[in-house]
This record gives sequence, structure tokens and C-alpha cells, in this order.
Amino acid sequence: MQRLDSLVRDVRSVATHRYESWLERRMERRLGIDTAGIDHDLAGLGVPAAGLVHAYAYQPVQLRVFARIVRAAAIEPANYVMVDFGSGKARALILGAEYGFKRLVGIELAPALHEAAVRNVQAYRQRRPYASPIELHCADAAAWPIPEERVFLFLYNPFAEPVVARIARRLEISLRRQPRDAVVAYRNPVHARVFDALTSLEKIGANRSFALYRAAPTPSARRGSAAGQRDLRWW
Repeated sequence: MQRLDSLVRDVRSVATHRYESWLERRMERRLGIDTAGIDHDLAGLGVPAAGLVHAYAYQPVQLRVFARIVRAAAIEPANYVMVDFGSGKARALILGAEYGFKRLVGIELAPALHEAAVRNVQAYRQRRPYASPIELHCADAAAWPIPEERVFLFLYNPFAEPVVARIARRLEISLRRQPRDAVVAYRNPVHARVFDALTSLEKIGANRSFALYRAAPTPSARRGSAAGQRDLRWW
């Protein structure tokens, strides 16, 4: 019986992976972009030597995981600026634009990934000329200022703990200076304890896939629930 259960789990895992790969290929064809693949050669991507010790491999967020994150955050994206720390080839930013975030900002240290992101956003803009503006910056995410607006901060485990800690510290300082609603979405939250330790954030959800945090939650901010969001299951 145990062998049969194991076989069923393996079959389900393979089927799920194939289905998600099909969804991603379909989405990329429709939007005219190329964000797929995993790349561990950070030096080959142009990451400076000083950054290699703290940088992790490139991997784009999965469509259904991103959808679950936005749904669990229970926000109205149009009221938030999305910032992607370690934005890679811009998949999460483009998905965020599809969800209707007010403005999107991506910060990526690897020049090759940044250049790919520029191409993807240009191609996406041809298909979606009226989509929300997307800004791309080839820079150190740990030194990037947090926009003093309602923000949705996204990380797909892009950095080692010291860099995540610097981003968290910048967020805490920003929230003290300008109290406002803010959401942190941390996919594959290996260093979640950094955000757990911040007194300015409250953990509003966590599982093996992602952790969600919120600052200064208000009734007006919470009214933008998943029921009012775009249904992107056409992917």
C-alpha cells in the first residue's frame, strides 16, 4: 500500500509539473515574452564579484503561486506600487501588471537578466499598450529606496540573509518615517525570520511556499479582497 501511495504521489507531481509548464508556455506565447528557465551561473549573468556571495539563482515565479499570493494578500492592486527585489527577466512584474498594480518597479543586479527584462517589457508593451507602467533598474536591491506610497514588496528568495536584512531595515525605517499600508510577499521564505523580527510588520499568512506580512492594516485597505480582483485563470 505504501508503494502504491508513493507511486500515486509521484504521478500527481509529474502531472502537476507538466500542467504548470504548459500554462507558462501558453502565457508567454500570448504575452510575447520569454522568462522561463533556471540559471545558476550568476557570474555569467554579469553579477559583480562582490555580489556573488549573497546572490541566488534565477528562477521565475510560478503562475499559480503568484495568483495565490495576490489572492491571500487580499488587496486592491490598483492602490499599490509593486516592487520586485531581484526582478530577473520581469515575469513577476508582468504578472503584476496583468493584475493591475498601479505602478511596478523591478531591481535586478545581473545585467544579463536586466537586459532580458527590458526586452520582455518592451514585447509585453506591444501586446498591452495600456498596461500599468513598469520601471526596470539594474542596481543593488539592498540600497534601493522604498517608495513612500502603499507598496507591495515581492521577493522570490533572491538573496542571502544579509541582503534580505538590509531590505527589511530600509522598509522599517521607511514605515517609521511615513506610516502607510505595506505588504511583503516572500516566496520560498528561507530567511523569513528577518521579517518576523520586525515590530512594524504583522505576519498575515505563511506556508511552505510563501510568507505574507502587512504593516498598518486598515479596514479600507482590506476591502480590496480577491473577490474584486481580475480572474487570470485564462492562462
